[in-house]
Amino acid sequence: MGRETIDQIFAAAVDVFAHSSFERAKMDEIAGYAGVAKGTIYYHFKSKEELFVALMNDGMEQITEFLRRRIASAEGAADQLREALEAYVTYLFRNGTFAKLLLSEVWGSTQRQHVFRARIRELVAIIEEVLAQGESEGVFRPMDKRETAVAVFGAASVTVLQEIFHRQEGGDDMEIDERIPSLVAALEALLYRGVISSRNFNG
Repeated sequence: MGRETIDQIFAAAVDVFAHSSFERAKMDEIAGYAGVAKGTIYYHFKSKEELFVALMNDGMEQITEFLRRRIASAEGAADQLREALEAYVTYLFRNGTFAKLLLSEVWGSTQRQHVFRARIRELVAIIEEVLAQGESEGVFRPMDKRETAVAVFGAASVTVLQEIFHRQEGGDDMEIDERIPSLVAALEALLYRGVISSRNFNG
């Protein structure tokens, strides 16, 4: 089976899993959406669970590589962090169905959780590296880099998910590429400045 066929199966699986949920999704339906025989799917994926895990693994790998490429194009930790945020938001926004699936279905089986946690650790580690570099450059204050990286990942994930739901409900006609900068700016503002006025902050 070539990569093109696998991509067809993955694209169909994302739609079916997102529409029907993992539990109700049928391999026959996925095969129909993909335009392949069900046996073709089973040739490479022994079960629906294995297909789902492979799909999530592939998507997370793409996100990770996308972040790494964007960060590599920036100089200095502040710009790298901005690129990481923009890359993550952009990928999820442009792959909204995958984003919803990722954040709603991966908590099911132990196998799914294992794969998901491993991939999340990779993304968090990328952000940690940027935070560590910024600290060494003197542009970021000393912090618990692990916890901060996790918080950045979580905030960006939920922000995008809520925006996707909002758009699906007809709440925003703005083009995706026009909306991304404002979402990234909001995340940056929260990360860099917080929400408490400095005159009211005693920490």
